[in-house]
Amino acid sequence: MADPNNASNDLPAYKGSEAPCVYCGQMIDRQADRCPHCRTSYSFAVRKASREVVGDWFYLDSRNPSGRGVSFETLIKMIEKGRIRPDSVVRGPTTHHDWMYAAEAPRLAKYLGMCPHCFAQAKPEDTFCTNCQLNMNERPAEARPGAAPDEIQDPYHKPAYEMEERLADAARAAEPTPPPRPAPSVTTPPPAPAVAAAPSPPVRGPAPKPESKPTPTAAAAAAALAGSGSPDRPSRVAPVAKPSRPKIWIVLILTWVTLIPLLLIAYALPIPVLHDALHGLVGSNEQPNPEPPPEPPPEPEPDAEARWLRAQLAKADAAEQKKDYAQAIRIYQGIVERTGDESYRQRIAALQKKPEEERQARLAKLRERLEMAENLSARKQFDDALAVLRNVSKEDRSLLLSMGMSVSSMEKAIEAAKGRHVAQEKKKQQLAADLTAAAELRANTQLDEALAAYEAIGKTYEADLLAAYNVDLGAVLKDLKEAIAARPPKPPEPPRPPEPPPSEAAAEIADLMASAADLEKKEKFAEALAVLQKIKEDYDKKFWPDKLEQRIRQVQAKKEALEFFGMDK
Repeated sequence: MADPNNASNDLPAYKGSEAPCVYCGQMIDRQADRCPHCRTSYSFAVRKASREVVGDWFYLDSRNPSGRGVSFETLIKMIEKGRIRPDSVVRGPTTHHDWMYAAEAPRLAKYLGMCPHCFAQAKPEDTFCTNCQLNMNERPAEARPGAAPDEIQDPYHKPAYEMEERLADAARAAEPTPPPRPAPSVTTPPPAPAVAAAPSPPVRGPAPKPESKPTPTAAAAAAALAGSGSPDRPSRVAPVAKPSRPKIWIVLILTWVTLIPLLLIAYALPIPVLHDALHGLVGSNEQPNPEPPPEPPPEPEPDAEARWLRAQLAKADAAEQKKDYAQAIRIYQGIVERTGDESYRQRIAALQKKPEEERQARLAKLRERLEMAENLSARKQFDDALAVLRNVSKEDRSLLLSMGMSVSSMEKAIEAAKGRHVAQEKKKQQLAADLTAAAELRANTQLDEALAAYEAIGKTYEADLLAAYNVDLGAVLKDLKEAIAARPPKPPEPPRPPEPPPSEAAAEIADLMASAADLEKKEKFAEALAVLQKIKEDYDKKFWPDKLEQRIRQVQAKKEALEFFGMDK
């Protein structure tokens, strides 16, 4: 029972001594250094590293099913370490956040060496598959531009995609079903007198199953059936009770409990004929008295020198597996000094070359990765290029920097190229919009406005961008100027009447405002609006009354409201 004087009893659950693990969600002690369920460390370095790899890609892990998402670069690193295989289950932006195998995930499958559509061999730097000619970075995929129709193959999962589309269309076209109509009430007649069933002899067999309790729907159906039948027919006949049948497993147990002691007693009796009969009964092919197999001769115990050599070779192999070549060389040198066997000198020479060979292989692999990033950047696939470079570890970056190749500088250059490419694309889109607007002005014979628009385009955009849209700006400007020059001159405007004196203008405007007010009171908003518009058109702005335009908007709103409700006069 809680202590009423203890204020800690009223604290919420999240202020207790336990808290959920941020990786697996299980309740653990707040002071724990490691989760006992998912075995994740809670050190500062682990937390910082886990935040750095957070992204919008997820992989299904049985040890941590509720793990947070990771970045695409982390997935590539996991592929290289062998943690993500073609049969691993992942989801991300290119899978529409649906769970699927990694071998089927667009943009990710090619890092596993296969096409997600036809599962042919593919390279990470490729965009289109060389077998099916489809884009490996998207789903559904588009074909390679310019590919022949007979070269393009349907994706392996095309029937599944079509089924998904049909199911989606069916779900959108489905309408809610109307609620079921209430069942008509049925008047149940009085129950008929029960008819006693004739006694029947007992029947051997399994006991009848107990009747289940009828549901309301079944009871209503039975009542309707009873009401529609003849009055002489009983509503239910009592079932005849049948004797229960013994269970088969009980019979088997009792049989073997009786036979086993008898068989043991018969086998113990010294009667060879009976022994042969029992062996034939159980189906054994063994002889009654088999002779024991001869024991192998004992192996000679190796001497101490052979044991020492075997132990040293095992240590050398273990050091070589751990890539501790210096320790392995020392062990082999000790073997040569003790045994005098010069054949191990070749092994020592091979181990001395191992670090340099591994270093050269590592450099070759890193150079291939840098070339892959450069090729992707040249193809305008900047995100993939950055993903390849960000997957280079700190040790590899230091090794490349010692060789005069800076990965950080390449990343900055690719990011700058990406920014220029994005700006160029935006500029192209704006140029297309400006060209469309200028063409519309020219089509509507607004020649002056079209000429101004084309001149602004020529001052704003470079010549190479205009050449990309096949626009000869000089020829367009020349045609517009010739069309403007050949246009007939505009007729002279009629002379405006002289402005009245300010006093007369003010008096006329006051009369018009009073007339508009009278029309507005009579709900003749169209005539009042015409009077206000006449003041705005016929008189200079300096003679306008205060808030004339606001008054015009109010009268216009009232007129539109009456028109909307059909009450205009």
